[in-house]
Amino acid sequence: MKKAAIYDPYLDTLGGGERYCLTVAEILSKNGYHVDLLWDKDSDILNKAETRFSLDLSSVKITNDFFKQSPTNIDLFENDLQTAKKYSKTIPSPNLLQKITNFLIKYKNTQKYDLIFFLSDGSIPLLFSKKNFLHLQVPFHYHTNTASKIKNKIKFLFISKTICNSKFTQKFIEKYYDTSTFLLYPPVDIEKLSSDSSKENIILSVGRFDNVMNAKKQDILIDAFKKINHHSSNKNWKLVLAGGSLQSIANNSYLNYLKNKSQGLPIDFIINPSFDELKIIYQKSKIYWHAAGYDVDQDTQPEFTEHFGMTVVEAMASGAVPIVVNKGGLPEIISDNIDGFLWNNIDELVSKTNLLIASPKLLSEMQIASQKKSKQFSKDNFQNNFLKLL
Repeated sequence: MKKAAIYDPYLDTLGGGERYCLTVAEILSKNGYHVDLLWDKDSDILNKAETRFSLDLSSVKITNDFFKQSPTNIDLFENDLQTAKKYSKTIPSPNLLQKITNFLIKYKNTQKYDLIFFLSDGSIPLLFSKKNFLHLQVPFHYHTNTASKIKNKIKFLFISKTICNSKFTQKFIEKYYDTSTFLLYPPVDIEKLSSDSSKENIILSVGRFDNVMNAKKQDILIDAFKKINHHSSNKNWKLVLAGGSLQSIANNSYLNYLKNKSQGLPIDFIINPSFDELKIIYQKSKIYWHAAGYDVDQDTQPEFTEHFGMTVVEAMASGAVPIVVNKGGLPEIISDNIDGFLWNNIDELVSKTNLLIASPKLLSEMQIASQKKSKQFSKDNFQNNFLKLL
């Protein structure tokens, strides 16, 4: 049996990138591979992931994470970007003997695999399995010196395929790393999602509750909903904000800020929902909002946008019409005015939402169109396209 390893340094966040990597794990395990998940932290992570993403990971095994060391410890070629990003200057650099020793350890661990699927945090790993797939889901664009570029060029010689999650990400990766890439849109399990004939007057937004990197900008959505709720004809509508919180609710300052901001408004919060819970709220919702990337210059700060938007597709598959910010990878999902709306400012978000609220016929037509469009991003399509890469 062939052996594959999956590496995702952010596994405990259980976000869209984790769904992507673990879907790869599921596909490989069902197609003749013994699959190892390289992870040393939460031993219950597979059970949590199965519940969160509705995946079958019963054949996936957790094993020692031999990538857990600092990049300067695990690579013979030191990666300046990664070191600067994650490690204090007070950490002593390994000497040449340590680098060579750790290089040999890494070689021994990686060469025993037929395939390694590696989710990068911007650094380029040195891999020695028969096939090495590098997944870049963030449009990295940092400035690096000539030495770092040369090191990356050497490392890319060992990469079989570099995979991006959207054309938006792909554009930056190909320019920054000067390498060719493959486009593989994320998997959305639309077969497990459906529309409810008795939908309610709900505007939904799904996204984790934090205010870092590509923040979901729920505060902007609350501002917009306040304007919508101001009209007496819209008083029977409510906003539902659902998403994960790595911290306890009491310690999540951003979440508590949002709750305080929403006082007096018909706004509900659903914290750390399971996939089954999300399915229910998707089915009930008529409209879906997304604001990640709002007020961001995507040419200079592309990492702060939504690089694809899996929850948008989930909502579309459930018959919720998407009204999403015109940034990042979101325009690749939405055909404006056909299966959803794109907006550039809060006034546009409000006006396009009011248009749907006031026109049940238009809402119904766009629900049908959005469900049809969502099929392009199905899990089956993802599996077929991934297997072609093998």
